[in-house]
Amino acid sequence: MVTQEQIARKLGVSRQLVTFALAGYPQVAEKSRQRILDAARAMGYHPNPHARALQRNRTGIIALWIPDQISTHYNHVARELNRLVKRARYELIISEVIPAEAKQILSHVPVDGVIAVDLPSQMDYFNRQPPARPIPMVSMGANCFGETDSVQVDLGAGTEAVMSHLLDSGFRRIAHATFMQEDLPQASRRLGYHKAMRQAGLKPEFIYYPLTDLQRPVIRELIQDYIRQNGCPEAIFCHSDDAALGIYRGLCDLKMRVPEDVALVGCDGIEDTEYLECPLTTLVQPVSAMCAAAWEFLMKRLAHPETTMQKIILQPKLALRESSLRKIN
Repeated sequence: MVTQEQIARKLGVSRQLVTFALAGYPQVAEKSRQRILDAARAMGYHPNPHARALQRNRTGIIALWIPDQISTHYNHVARELNRLVKRARYELIISEVIPAEAKQILSHVPVDGVIAVDLPSQMDYFNRQPPARPIPMVSMGANCFGETDSVQVDLGAGTEAVMSHLLDSGFRRIAHATFMQEDLPQASRRLGYHKAMRQAGLKPEFIYYPLTDLQRPVIRELIQDYIRQNGCPEAIFCHSDDAALGIYRGLCDLKMRVPEDVALVGCDGIEDTEYLECPLTTLVQPVSAMCAAAWEFLMKRLAHPETTMQKIILQPKLALRESSLRKIN
C-alpha cells in the first residue's frame, strides 16, 4: 500500500505538505497541490478512512434525520444533502426517526453531526438528555428547534401567498388537504390556511388523509369518496405535492377538469408537478439553499464548537402554473 511518506520522498517535499494537499487544505499552492495529486494517482495511493477517522477523532459520518421516507420532498432533501456530504469526503446515513427510536440511533451509530428535518421534538429530547459525547446538531425545514443552529423555511409566509392568490382569484370554497388535524405550532400550512379563511369571513374546510407508504393511491381514492359525499370545493390547497398529485389523479378519474372545475395547489416544489397535462401550482421549498446553509453551519460548528448560534430564515417561492389560474367571472 502506497503511503503519504512514500509520495513525499518521491517528490522531495515534506510529509505534512502531502497531507495538507490530499486533505484539500486551501493554504497549499494550487501548483503544488496538483503535482502531489498527480503523483498520488500515478502511484496508486488510496487514503485509509479508518486511519483518518482515528487521527481526527472523527467518524467521517453525518446523520440525516427525516420524519418519514414516504415524502418525495424528504427524498429530494436527502439527495441534495448527500451530494454536499460526498463532496466533502464524508458519508451520510439517513434515518427515519420517531421519538421512541431517537436515543437508540445515536447510541448505536456514532456520527460526527446530525442534521434533522422537521423534527423539533426529537431535537428537544436530545437537548434535555445529551449523549456522553457532544454531537453538533442542525435543525432545518419548516419546523425547526430553536435551541440549536437552524435553517428555517417560512412556510407560514408561503401559505399566506398561496391563500392571497386563491382569494384574489375569486375562489371562496377553498379546502385544505392535510394529515394534521390540530392547530399545532408546527402546522404552519394549516394555521396559515385557517387564518386566511377566517380573515376572509369564510368557513375552513379540511380534507384529511392518513400518512401511508401508498400515499398517492390512497389520496386518489379518498378524494373521490370525499367529493361524492360533500361535493367539490372550488379550490384545494394541499399540504404536499404528493397529496396534490394523488388528488389530481382522483379528479381525473371523476372526469373533473383542473383548473376549470377545481383549482389545485401543492407544496414542496417536486419535479413531478411540472410534468402533468395541467402543470401544478406549488409552493417551492428552497431545498438546495436550505441544505447548503445547514451543511455550512455544521462544518463551522465542527471546526469551531464555541461559535455563536447560527440561524437563517429562507423564503419559499410560489410557482404559479395552470392548475390554479382559472378565471372567475
